[in-house]
Amino acid sequence: MRPAHRDALISSLLLSPRMQALWDVRDRGMPVFVHSLDVALLCLDRLPPATRLDRDAAVLGALVHDASKLPLALPDDRSHSLVMRTEPNLAADVSMAVLAEAEERAGMPIDDARRQHIRHIVLSHHGQHGKVQPRTPEARLVAACDFVSGTLHRVAPVDANDILPLLSEGYKWPEAAALLGVGREVIKTRLREACDAHDVRQWVDLLPIWRRSGAVTVGDASRQRQLAHARHVTRLAHQVPECLLDRLRTRPETATPDVEGDAPNSPVGHGPLSAGAHAREQRASR
Repeated sequence: MRPAHRDALISSLLLSPRMQALWDVRDRGMPVFVHSLDVALLCLDRLPPATRLDRDAAVLGALVHDASKLPLALPDDRSHSLVMRTEPNLAADVSMAVLAEAEERAGMPIDDARRQHIRHIVLSHHGQHGKVQPRTPEARLVAACDFVSGTLHRVAPVDANDILPLLSEGYKWPEAAALLGVGREVIKTRLREACDAHDVRQWVDLLPIWRRSGAVTVGDASRQRQLAHARHVTRLAHQVPECLLDRLRTRPETATPDVEGDAPNSPVGHGPLSAGAHAREQRASR
């Protein structure tokens, strides 16, 4: 895909109403929009230089992989995880519709082979926990990065230093939770982690430390790194599309097929799925 076409499509996608609506959908406290960007950035970080992998397919698949978490996107109020285990085509239909809308707005259609490949990436992004297994390097990359983001990065970007100022002003836990856009359990967990870090028993014991030092230790080293990353990627998500386009531009160009070109001659298992593999996948995902 030509860089100008790619940039226009990604901009259209990230700024689209349905993608922006994922800011209001939270999974373990992190907006799904932020998680989706995190997966795309992880894919770029893990791509080797001069790779023949289809970078554009991986990034687009990463961005739309969780679009079916939108409210009312799936029938009968089924969860995204259940659908990925049973009828992943339902989830892929939502993701591909969101992508198609962005293509139309940008006037930048994706070639059929790449669209088929992106659909496979969405169908298989749950890896061993889903019905469809990744069959291309790009799909395996997105599934691996989704796992890393979901298990290591997906936390609410809120810590005790956000909570204590509100509690000191007299807000109750539920009120503080509502103001910070998280659940009461997040408030409880973050205060407990800070108490453990300072070896105090109650959150009120943190107040003198916070007032004296201006901040408290938010948890152990692992939690500090996790929260720092969550804050970082949340800040980046407020800077789309530029933050992602800048990353794409600074990465070495990859040998991916152009929209108007043919798929590169690559080893079996690389690039878009063959017609036979696509047909088998469709049967498996029903």
